[in-house]
Amino acid sequence: MQYKMLVTDFDNTLLRTDHTILDKTWKAIKEFERRGGKFVICTGRMLSTILVTVKPFDLHGEIIAFQGGVVADLDTGDILLKKYVNPDDALSLLKDLEAAGYYIQIYSNGDYFVNRYTKRTQRYYEANAHLMPIVIGENVSEYVQKNNLKLDKIVFGLDDDGLVTYDEVQPVMTAFDKKYGGRLVFNSSNTLLIEAVSAGCTKGEAVEFVANRHGIAREEVICMGDALNDASMIEWAGLGVAVENATDDLKALADEITVSCDDDAVGYILNKYCL
Repeated sequence: MQYKMLVTDFDNTLLRTDHTILDKTWKAIKEFERRGGKFVICTGRMLSTILVTVKPFDLHGEIIAFQGGVVADLDTGDILLKKYVNPDDALSLLKDLEAAGYYIQIYSNGDYFVNRYTKRTQRYYEANAHLMPIVIGENVSEYVQKNNLKLDKIVFGLDDDGLVTYDEVQPVMTAFDKKYGGRLVFNSSNTLLIEAVSAGCTKGEAVEFVANRHGIAREEVICMGDALNDASMIEWAGLGVAVENATDDLKALADEITVSCDDDAVGYILNKYCL
């Protein structure tokens, strides 16, 4: 078997836009595992919510959450890798976001907090196992400092409704990249939320960690995704695949562009290269 490990983003890659996963996709995954392949989900979602979502599918081994900030063992519940946002950079960024009036979501050890409940919050609630946020008001930086929160990830939106365009999001990411000089990594998902994590805390590095645990070479790994927050693992993989519904900037980095998430992209790639 040329490719021994397949890693996929969850939303809009493995998960279809109607929030389902086809039975034939799971059959392909299980056949890949039966033949000795390793299947891994790598998502920006919280660990607690992705665990609830995938529980019915009898997955084993590692799962990657918080955009590479945590790697957990599905069988034992053990946390294998955990990285937080640098506290000084987190406070500085939160103050910048407050000054701009942006919508803010922060994550800390199983809970997530928002500065205000918006349409974005409602969509997140519906997509993530109906997990309720803690609404803390506009002074997020003060709340974090007062409660000594260690942050898994900082997420923000330029508006409350998700009506901005990708062309509006890109220059904001570029400006923050420049200001934080590589100490923080900024990227975006297809929901047009901007995500910030510390440098050294990316999907690519988490995938490398899992591959090394199993003695799997980079050339033996396929990674699949749909948005810029998948770029690090797409570039690291032996075969980086963007789904047809991916953003143009991710497609430009991929080795291959496949069918859309609604057309069984993960199953298609498994059948093409692994089965």
